[in-house]
Amino acid sequence: MQISRIRPIKARGSRMQKNWERISLRKTLFFFLIVLTLAPALIAGLISQSLFKKAVIDKVVRYSLAEQTQTVNNLQEQLADYEAISLQLFVDNDFISTLENYHGHGNNPREAAERVKACFNEYMKNNTDLFGFMFVSASAQVEPIVITKDFQKEFIDLSRKFKETGACLKIREADGGIVWSAPLKINRGNYVFLGRLFKRISTGATLGILVLVIDEERIDHLVNLAFYNEFNNSWNRIKNYSLLIDRSGEIISSPFKEEIGKKATQLIDQILPADGETLTGDEAGRGQQGSFITMVNQEENLVTYKAVGGKIKNAGRNNWYLVNFVPTSFLYKERRMVAVITLVLCLLFGALAFWVTLYITKRVDKE
Repeated sequence: MQISRIRPIKARGSRMQKNWERISLRKTLFFFLIVLTLAPALIAGLISQSLFKKAVIDKVVRYSLAEQTQTVNNLQEQLADYEAISLQLFVDNDFISTLENYHGHGNNPREAAERVKACFNEYMKNNTDLFGFMFVSASAQVEPIVITKDFQKEFIDLSRKFKETGACLKIREADGGIVWSAPLKINRGNYVFLGRLFKRISTGATLGILVLVIDEERIDHLVNLAFYNEFNNSWNRIKNYSLLIDRSGEIISSPFKEEIGKKATQLIDQILPADGETLTGDEAGRGQQGSFITMVNQEENLVTYKAVGGKIKNAGRNNWYLVNFVPTSFLYKERRMVAVITLVLCLLFGALAFWVTLYITKRVDKE
């Protein structure tokens, strides 16, 4: 009797083990079919996404730097025109003699002042991009000579305080060399100054500082030509733009005027090597041009930059950089579309794999 009771228990255990093996086999088949179906699609999608991102960045950097090279060339030509005017006046003995007459209260200083103004007006007539001139005498008893297209009173007030500015100090230190200053805000505009120290022909004594006044808008429209052509009065359509910064990170020119004069140290830190750092190989040219990705105004941007050099050393603008911004969200717009298509395909293949797996495992159960 005891033996007959034990046999059914063994039979039930054997059936349970068989069922467990069948369930285990079913799960194994289900798992492998799902993995083998979805894994290739997911791997291919991830690889294509990575390659797509790298290809987009490489192409945008290449074309952006090529476009910046042309922009820098155009900017250099325009700035060189201003420098040429300063040089022409610097070597014009008749003009310097007139300044000496005015500065020294010689014969008829009022007439000398009018001749200086007439000279300034002639240059402004021939170069419409010039906003104005200022001559600030080394003597506090001699009134500055100011000729501008607009805001004459404001510029006269500035000329009387010009000696207190950092720009004046740099011009004095240059001792006759050309110096480009950071912009100063006058009324509602921003103006860049090109200045140099003038001296007497005979003795070399200081006469004063001659300053060319350039409206920052002129530089901005040259730097952001495409930006303004595609602007169409809608700020929401802005995809990329450029600005000028100096070696200290101060913004010289920008389409967003509230940014001018502010510091962009996070950019200059990426452009210039750290103090004492020596760059070699591919990194050696980093101070001339390059690219990097950083956060700008709480948005990830691809940044490309190129140095704005010049024939005249230590002229100020040799320390300028043309910097272009492109939001990565704009660059990866098509990439997101590819990602969505990949995800949809994975879901479709997943549903198909699920159905095929159920069908196969059911057939296994029946067998």
